[in-house]
Amino acid sequence: MQTDNRTKARDSSQTLARGLRLLDLIADGREGVAVRELAVAMRLPRSIVQRLVYTLESEGYLERDPSQVGYRLAIKLWGLGCASIRRLSVRDVARPHLEDLARKTNEMAKIGILDGHEVVYLDGVDCPQAVRAYVPIGGRAPAHSVATGKAILAFLSEAKLAEIGTATRERAKRSIVGTDAFAADLSQVRKRGYAVNRGEWEEGVGAVAAPVFDAQGDAVASVGIILPSSRLTAAKVTQIGALTTAAAAEISRKLGHRGAARLVATKRAG
Repeated sequence: MQTDNRTKARDSSQTLARGLRLLDLIADGREGVAVRELAVAMRLPRSIVQRLVYTLESEGYLERDPSQVGYRLAIKLWGLGCASIRRLSVRDVARPHLEDLARKTNEMAKIGILDGHEVVYLDGVDCPQAVRAYVPIGGRAPAHSVATGKAILAFLSEAKLAEIGTATRERAKRSIVGTDAFAADLSQVRKRGYAVNRGEWEEGVGAVAAPVFDAQGDAVASVGIILPSSRLTAAKVTQIGALTTAAAAEISRKLGHRGAARLVATKRAG
């Protein structure tokens, strides 16, 4: 009897795992996904996949795509996702990634959000180095002069930028001044996927930051590494750019975002 119970439990776990795998495959599909395609992807007999589909459909997790031959996720899953996302805090989601970034770079890692024309730093992990930048949690900086701000501004619509007001002004020798120069800088941010600041706000302080997107595809925060400009070599910009972009993408995914940063940039036309 005990052996039978263990067998049933193992079979149930396998069925659940297959069902979840099936949902992932359908979620990644651009249009309705046919049962035969799912069977090939899962390397399972079509009859088994068909039973899984029927069960998920009867429970409200899948529905037939009326315009395609196949299935798509049902609204029930959207509701579950929204309920989960509402309970998430950007700060809580980002925390382990900040710790990982600080460990990998041996520099200060921060997450910031936009508040009007300023960036507010929600959380951060300091670095152990004797010479380091100082950016307190709760501290503010002009968004147009720091990487964490530019990473968000680059993915806002023109209307939103105008509403916020991003008139550049010289604060340091390397400050980017002028509408055209600033627009060109934001264009580079969108192409690279991350922003760079080499002393634009404070002399001797640099940073690299990447945008975080929510389920609607809006740039809601940014994660960045802030460090003395003397340590921000070209090689380190590339290294930190890759690390912050990967961390920001993972945070975005956990917030429900499924697209790519470059796709969000198309919102600027609206």
